[in-house]
Amino acid sequence: MIVGIHQPNYLPYLGFIDKMRKSDVFIIYDDAQFSKGDFQQRNRIRIYHGWKWLTVPVEKKHIPINQIEIKNEVKIEGFNWQQAHLKEIHDNYKKAPFYVNFEKEIRKIYEQEYDMLIDINMKLIEFLIKSFEIDTRIIYSSEFGLGSKSTEKLVDLVSVIGGDVYLSGPMGKDYLDLKQFEKKDIQVIFQDFKHPVYRQQYDGFEPYMSSIDSLLNVGPKVDFDE
Repeated sequence: MIVGIHQPNYLPYLGFIDKMRKSDVFIIYDDAQFSKGDFQQRNRIRIYHGWKWLTVPVEKKHIPINQIEIKNEVKIEGFNWQQAHLKEIHDNYKKAPFYVNFEKEIRKIYEQEYDMLIDINMKLIEFLIKSFEIDTRIIYSSEFGLGSKSTEKLVDLVSVIGGDVYLSGPMGKDYLDLKQFEKKDIQVIFQDFKHPVYRQQYDGFEPYMSSIDSLLNVGPKVDFDE
């Protein structure tokens, strides 16, 4: 059984989606420490002169991601953050071929109120799972109450659900202690994600945007293995 593990990112990019679809079980690492300025609270969308960050205003504390609160009082150009993000998505993707297919669901997500970052992130991740037609089982790391950290925590998570293969992101080669996996007879494989190139709304191609860029431009059928 292949197990993937990743923090619950905001509007995650296609590499996140690819990792999910290659896993039999995907663990949302919701009790990992929040990292200021990371993709846990922001991501990029394509705009006419390149790309733009969409950032959720949060209380930036060194606590688990699932405890991070949203600063709903913050205004972005006179709008609350949800209205501002929805406006940016609408303005930049309203002419995209598949926008009409997903506009209603996107609006419904952003018209709700959220106090915790994990809640908006998971609403969006669940929307993407459905939209990209992924059937991977999703569970949360916090369900197990493990006290371990770093590589040991990853090994424990894979072990506790009976996994025998851990699917790591490519950067895992730089920080994982592979011997800990070997001791538990867990094989480690590294994701080899090659970003597909597709037609965007503006000239040129900008990779590593939020996966909604691909979804709204070319729909759910992405050739991840081209």
